[in-house]
Amino acid sequence: MGADDRGPERRGRAQGRKADRLQAALGELDPTLARWADDHIFGDVWAEDALGFDDRMLVAITALATLGRRNQLRNYLHGALQSGRTPEELREVMKMLTVYAGFPVAIEAMLELDAAVKASGAGS
Repeated sequence: MGADDRGPERRGRAQGRKADRLQAALGELDPTLARWADDHIFGDVWAEDALGFDDRMLVAITALATLGRRNQLRNYLHGALQSGRTPEELREVMKMLTVYAGFPVAIEAMLELDAAVKASGAGS
């Protein structure tokens, strides 16, 4: 594996309960991409010491929202909620997007967040 062998564990935490299903779908699309996800993205990049897991999650969520990658954003929002991030924390991240990425990006991201919160029951 990459820098360490915890890539699959980190990926699972980042993507939440659907991580195994998402990895299987990626593997069906292309096995090399699935290996890169575990070995490089979550085994190398996410293993660096300068940022903790929670900070990396916020960076990933912000980048995915800014780029309009709604499917991946949805997965990471579910993972963040399942890892203990509160809806209020994530809402603040989305509000910050209005300044740096624009209102349309922030609105789309908040819609995804609202859907993730409803699906997880975290807002009730």
